[in-house]
Amino acid sequence: MTITDHPLVKKYLAAVARESAGLSPERRNELLADLEEHIAVALAEGSAFGDDEIRAVLARLGDPRTIAATALGEELPAPQTSRGRTLALLGLLASTGPLMFFPPVLVPALIGAIWWLWAAPQWRSRDKVIGTVAALVPPLFVVSQWVVPAGAVNLGLGALFLPFALAVVALPAAAGVYLLRTARRPA
Repeated sequence: MTITDHPLVKKYLAAVARESAGLSPERRNELLADLEEHIAVALAEGSAFGDDEIRAVLARLGDPRTIAATALGEELPAPQTSRGRTLALLGLLASTGPLMFFPPVLVPALIGAIWWLWAAPQWRSRDKVIGTVAALVPPLFVVSQWVVPAGAVNLGLGALFLPFALAVVALPAAAGVYLLRTARRPA
């Protein structure tokens, strides 16, 4: 049994964990790991591991509420995101599909949507990559049609060309729905 498995230490750390529930999970785990290490070092300096020594070390650390309040005061507030800004971004992203037929408007809309998407804090990097790829597929499809020789404009799709083109146009809208569902809600 390690010293951090001692009932008094477990009770103390559980109290700190309970009081610091407002912290992000990463910050709370870091705080608890730091406390465990501090307790282990403090008790290693002494030769005995009796209840009195453990109580003395825990008393020197301070009240769990005070520790949690200090940690909560140090944590930066989560970035606030409004639902309106999220919907505006997703509308811009979804519009890049139909705008593929209007390149002068598409280019600034596409650049703005991708920049705004990557600046938004409510999505993970994976979700941002999905949104970026979905926004880039329609213009890349149009470019591919210009690059392919005139006799092969339909890329060998034949009768499936029109449904395929419509799916390409709809892809950014589908990505917008996905991003709306995966957005982290503001605190």
